[in-house]
Amino acid sequence: MVTVQRAIESQGIPTVLITLDPEQSGLMRPPRAIHPEGFRFGHSTGKPFDKETQTAVVKAALEQLVIKQEPGQIHSLQFPGYQ
Repeated sequence: MVTVQRAIESQGIPTVLITLDPEQSGLMRPPRAIHPEGFRFGHSTGKPFDKETQTAVVKAALEQLVIKQEPGQIHSLQFPGYQ
């Protein structure tokens, strides 16, 4: 996935990876990434129909677009609405 992210970035379009496996993703040094802590695989933005948590995760990802980051730096974030 990071390969696709880099290809898009090379065209001048910023991207943000939402990863549930920060150790593996960090090895590929994504340009920007967040890690929603405690989320299960398949729930990258939250559980199905949990619009509130999904919106919060997407907003957090979009906020990363304007923050200067070093490649490979993954921000772990907590979303209390996800249980």
